Amino acid sequence: MKIDVACIKGATPKAKGDLLENLAEKLLEAQHYEVIKEIRTVGAELDLLCKHKVNGKQIYVECKAHKDPLAASVLRQLWGTVDYEEYSEGWLISTSDLTKDAKGFVENWKTKPRTKSERLSFYQPKEIIDALKSSRLVVAPPETAASEFIGASENLGDWLLLLSDFGMYWCVYTLKGGAPFGVLIYNASSGTHIRDKETIQNISSLDSTITDYNLNVGLDEEKITPSTISKNLPAVIQVQTGESWDDYRPARPEDFVGRDSTQKEILKFLGSSKESNATKIFAITGNSGLGKSSLIAKIRDRSRNKRYKNKYFVYAVDIRGARESSYIPASLIAALREAQRFGFGDKIELTLNDPSSPLNSKSIQEYLLSLGKKEQVVCLIFDQFEELYSKPDLYGIFNAAKALMLDVASNQGNLVLGFAWKTDSTTQQDHPAYYLWHELADLRREYRLDVFESGEISKSITKFEKEINQKISAEIRHQISEVSQGFPWLLKKLCINLYEGMAKGEKADSVLLDLDVERLFEADFNTLSHQESVCLKLIAQKAPADWSEIIETSGTTVLNNLVNKRLVIKSGDRLNIYWDIFKDYLLTNRIPVVPYNYIPTSDPSSVINICTKLSVNNFTHAGDIGDMVGLGEKTVWNIGADLVMLGLAERNGTAFKISKKLGANDQNSILKQLRETLAKHSLKVTLFKNFSGKTITFSTVRETLKECLPKAKFGEKTWNTYSSRLINYLIYCGYLLRAGNSVVVQDTGAVITDKSSIARRGKQRGKVFTAAVSPFAAFSALDAISNAGTKIETVKRNELAVLKRFELVMINDGMVFPNTESIEKSGGIKEAIWAAAKNERSLMECIEVLKDTPNIHSNELAGIISDAYDLSWSEGSKARNGRSLKQWALWVKESIEKSQVSIPPSRNRK
Repeated sequence: MKIDVACIKGATPKAKGDLLENLAEKLLEAQHYEVIKEIRTVGAELDLLCKHKVNGKQIYVECKAHKDPLAASVLRQLWGTVDYEEYSEGWLISTSDLTKDAKGFVENWKTKPRTKSERLSFYQPKEIIDALKSSRLVVAPPETAASEFIGASENLGDWLLLLSDFGMYWCVYTLKGGAPFGVLIYNASSGTHIRDKETIQNISSLDSTITDYNLNVGLDEEKITPSTISKNLPAVIQVQTGESWDDYRPARPEDFVGRDSTQKEILKFLGSSKESNATKIFAITGNSGLGKSSLIAKIRDRSRNKRYKNKYFVYAVDIRGARESSYIPASLIAALREAQRFGFGDKIELTLNDPSSPLNSKSIQEYLLSLGKKEQVVCLIFDQFEELYSKPDLYGIFNAAKALMLDVASNQGNLVLGFAWKTDSTTQQDHPAYYLWHELADLRREYRLDVFESGEISKSITKFEKEINQKISAEIRHQISEVSQGFPWLLKKLCINLYEGMAKGEKADSVLLDLDVERLFEADFNTLSHQESVCLKLIAQKAPADWSEIIETSGTTVLNNLVNKRLVIKSGDRLNIYWDIFKDYLLTNRIPVVPYNYIPTSDPSSVINICTKLSVNNFTHAGDIGDMVGLGEKTVWNIGADLVMLGLAERNGTAFKISKKLGANDQNSILKQLRETLAKHSLKVTLFKNFSGKTITFSTVRETLKECLPKAKFGEKTWNTYSSRLINYLIYCGYLLRAGNSVVVQDTGAVITDKSSIARRGKQRGKVFTAAVSPFAAFSALDAISNAGTKIETVKRNELAVLKRFELVMINDGMVFPNTESIEKSGGIKEAIWAAAKNERSLMECIEVLKDTPNIHSNELAGIISDAYDLSWSEGSKARNGRSLKQWALWVKESIEKSQVSIPPSRNRK
């Protein structure tokens, strides 16, 4: 029997403290004590100093209203306080049970000498209730009245005493199919059955486990009779698998590939769980689309093979089928009964009497003992557990799962509990269950899934070949491996798309494989009607959606079409989108982040050269391309493979043409498409994340590439080659600028079409920025250059040198053109000049000097920079450059401080 001290949901901690104090005073009054001092009140804990009304003896009382069992450390601390403060006695009044260790402490304490053992008294729920009954503050639980109302005593679960702002009540769970379903409520002082809606409504507002269950079963108009009690459990939905290899649902066990070490570890964990004090909880975690549900289905299947079928029984439940808290105890009952059917444990009639302590029911304890005798293990796994964070109305289900988890963790029976949830969810992290769940991490073993290893990718593709009964070329295998990046969901999607293309008569070699995940998802909409599209998005918004509600809104035909197209899956009477990744896409219109790690085998100039020779409409044989450029056919094959992987070309056997996405073969279009592709490259993304605007060395780029490819095993020479090649690609695409032997991580906003300018710009960038002109002069010069071009002789030499250094102009046939892409990307002329200037090391050093010495003379500032960079300036040059450097530094500094870029001032500041 339990006691629940419950306040209105959202009440302050003090409210619970007041209820606890009221209970303590009643209990102390029954023992002729009165409170003389309130020592401490913290939420569900209260420390009191009390005095006996007759003999004047003072005692120290700790009151605790925790939902979880109290540990032995609490009892030791109580004795420490009593002994140190030299109190006559110490009492512990606890509304929750004690842990196994705490119970051992109590038993051990009773064996101590009487003079010591009498100094501590432990009031647990049973002792508290007995004292309240003896004082006639409460009556005994009205078991007979409840049995008569419900129809039979076997349809009643455990009783608890509810202490609330609305009074004290006896509550008893009603059972449906052996699991808690509803609650009958009686006045604790009189035993009167509570049947009025007003009181029931008040009690339903309390923060108590009972409010997660049906409180209306005791209302007059809903009186239950034996004939109305269902013997069926609430529908428990097991984890489903696909019907074929190309089904997007979790993989069939025979189609499952990889995760060998994780499978072994989990099966080993099940075996070790039989040992004393072993961990009983495990979790399978990882980002969306890594195959958590498929792994669970595989573990379930392996548990039934010849080796394990008499040792481990695995029952996997889809949490998305849950509508109410009773789903959790119903899942436990269903798992144990199914295990019995397979010969696990003894044939015992199983009932669960109290959802807050699921394993304390007598029949379940007996069954777990029978498992131990047979050395058998039952494992219950809840899949898609993150769904409980998605909606506030599912919090009660989470509480029920938490109660089961704590019970399993403290129980020494052969029951193991598993959970699976995705770790890349962000929208639910404000849910209180999210934080609470992660606080319980030390109670479980975690198995985190990552992307596939290369061997697992190869096995998956081989499995695909067997299913379609056809070998695919080594090049297509390589493309699938590279494009999928080891993501099981993308690997499966690519294989299915390839298969569908082949079914339409396309050759495997001609199917375009690229990283456009959005296009892959959009293809799922191609055959949908408007009504089906609306219905699909509605299910995504409400997932897990109620089947009857969607039928009412969209109609049976529309819904059945989506189910038949495998875009929607049905779990009991709940509906969900076939993949979490696709559901997120429907809700946010954002595609999953797939890191692009492809490393071309050819240099960028070769790739561009070959690409310009391809036809936009027709395939050209590799041999013919080789004749055009003077390269061998195999060399063209290798470059062609790069073109396909970079999204620049399509392949048909040994022939290539410009990709539909590119649509042109001029150099500028090619580089723009290349720039778009490499914008997603993990090296580019990481460099800008860590070093944007900074000048870095080649070794820094190499080490960053290693971080991007943690599973790659290359020699240093290969790492150097790959780093150098990718640097060249990023320079061509305008993401890096060469600065001598280093590079500047800066997006110029435009590609480089003039190969010779790369080396020239590298030398130019390698020089120290000495600010030959003021920022206003540079601004005025750029503002005067026409988009149609300005004759080079009309632009002053020093201003032009600065604008060329900043990559803000291009020169062609004696004409100067503004780099409109870079300017527009920055937000305007002044912003583009400022963005480039703030990356100059010499100006950053000037800014640091100005922070310490705001009034420094420009000549002195020039001297500091001259010494720092070993520059040989004449006095005239020092004065001129010093003025310009100070103007640049002050402008950049002020813009940073104001978070707004203004037009550079025209006046000189010395």
